[in-house]
Amino acid sequence: MGTISTLIFFIVNKLTVSQVETKFHDFDFTKFQKPGRNKGERGQLIELALGIANSSQLNDLIDGEIKSYTIGETIAVTQLKHCLEEIIEQKVEFDESKVGKKLERTIYVGFTRKNEYVGNITINTKTNTEHYKRLAEDYGYICSQIKLAYSEGRELNTITGPNQLLQIRTKASKNRNGQYTPICYNGVYLKNKGMAFYLLANFGKTIL
Repeated sequence: MGTISTLIFFIVNKLTVSQVETKFHDFDFTKFQKPGRNKGERGQLIELALGIANSSQLNDLIDGEIKSYTIGETIAVTQLKHCLEEIIEQKVEFDESKVGKKLERTIYVGFTRKNEYVGNITINTKTNTEHYKRLAEDYGYICSQIKLAYSEGRELNTITGPNQLLQIRTKASKNRNGQYTPICYNGVYLKNKGMAFYLLANFGKTIL
């Protein structure tokens, strides 16, 4: 197999959480620049350095996720729009939801505001059961508020779970026409711009 083919084969094949943990032992985190307006830029660079192609698939890894974040800031989980069907129509429980699948086995990689690497930790459903119980409670509460707003035709605003772990709030860029794209579901207007699920800043402070 030629060099180019070998590189392509390597990049498009995902790694496991265990493989990434092993690679991180000798990983040089100083080479990843501080993200600018695109908060996900540093995470994308880390993925490429690991040989993981940036893609629109739900999870970065075969059996989990990598979340690079700045300590003291919220951690983006996933966009709300592609979760609306399972929240409003399917009533999917947290464990089987897109949010639950994104977070069920996650390597968190923390940096200071000066872009200094602090450390990494893996949190999963087997070893951190109380954390996931609290996440599920927050998710259930947020979903109930989303369904209520949908049924009443009300605009969504920031919603935070009772355990102060999970939140939805705006996360959007303007389109090519210089406008935000509203969130609508089944013809019901929900917000004038995109929203996303986030882990609150205090969570990132406590794990590292």
